[in-house]
Amino acid sequence: MIVKIFDYKEINNKIWCLCKGNLLEYLSELKNDFYNFTVQRKIVRNQYLDMLYQTIKSGEPMPIITFTYKGKININSQTGKGLDIDLNNIEILDGLQRSFRLWIYLYIANKYQEKPLDYRSFAKMLKQENELFFDTGVLTSRLLKNLIESQEIQHIVNIYKDYDFYFVMWSGLDDKELIRKMLVLNAGQKSVSKTHQFELLFLHFYERLVTVKDLGINLFREKDLDAGKIRRGDRKIGEYMFSSIIISLQSYVEGRPVRVSTDKLIDNEFEENYNKDPQLDMIFSESFIVYFLSEIKKIDNAITEKEGIIGKEWFSKDTSISGIWGGIGKFVQVSQCENSDDIKEQTEAAVNILLNGIFNHGYELPTFNKEYNLLSSRSVNIGYFIRTAIMNYTYELLNGKFPNWTFIFKNEIDLL
Repeated sequence: MIVKIFDYKEINNKIWCLCKGNLLEYLSELKNDFYNFTVQRKIVRNQYLDMLYQTIKSGEPMPIITFTYKGKININSQTGKGLDIDLNNIEILDGLQRSFRLWIYLYIANKYQEKPLDYRSFAKMLKQENELFFDTGVLTSRLLKNLIESQEIQHIVNIYKDYDFYFVMWSGLDDKELIRKMLVLNAGQKSVSKTHQFELLFLHFYERLVTVKDLGINLFREKDLDAGKIRRGDRKIGEYMFSSIIISLQSYVEGRPVRVSTDKLIDNEFEENYNKDPQLDMIFSESFIVYFLSEIKKIDNAITEKEGIIGKEWFSKDTSISGIWGGIGKFVQVSQCENSDDIKEQTEAAVNILLNGIFNHGYELPTFNKEYNLLSSRSVNIGYFIRTAIMNYTYELLNGKFPNWTFIFKNEIDLL
């Protein structure tokens, strides 16, 4: 795509450019999987964005899109001139939802030129090619009918050809800077959930850990199609939400159950002067997380074997897994460990004690569910209450006791 650079800044080893390009060139040259960029959230339904084509048709400017460019661009002599950039080297940091919708219009215009079918047959063909077009609500049979019967579909290419758009392009960003930009650009947007932000902060681990084949483990992100099933417990042993694994690690380190919260993590990840505990560097590492996953699967197996399918569903909940690992962390006291070998040794010993407790006593989930259901009549923070109760139950198992949910729930209520 030929772009015109209006302004640029060099900031340390990074370059920021303000540019203008042609919409048809941009959408035509995007790589086929541009909407699957790992850092971006999934394509979401948004009826207001679905009207973006009318904005383009009217000639009104659309909000600026932000890209990151892989590699370095020689900008010095190009200000005010045309510069040819390879769109295979760009990723969309802000503007994915807009780009996707406009790209679909171009896609269907080109398809219709190849095969000018009636709208019903055309819709059926498009669904077979990519269900995402319809699942996101961007395309509907009614919309295709209107575009075809009004012959608007034949004008889309020329409308895009006559439209220029403005964008910002960054080059030289490392992984952490790229993620920081993503979080800042999308700050305040409802579609970027806490869970997605949380996953972004640990993306450098996820890329290498998504499938740990030797352990039979698969990790899922919030944007994955099967994420809802995994979260509900409709899963195989060894299938977990990636955010749940990091929550477990945090709970383990702090010796108490935690929930999804990006505030402290952003400090930990991005503040240059932040003084980390040495244990964090040992634990939030690829090698330890692989080891940690193996211990999680051992507990998963044991609870499922003891409690059946309700155990498999129960273990996958963030309240359960953070409570269990908060209890293990309280027992091990990670801050007292001297090195990574000591941490692993103490963790393995604690997990073995817990496995024995599960085998001999278990988590007695029918009783847990009975007590849980009684909470609905009380004014309590249920998430916090349940995480703490599960931590205390786990801690008692680790101390060789035979905990009772009725007593633990009553004790927690008395402390309110």
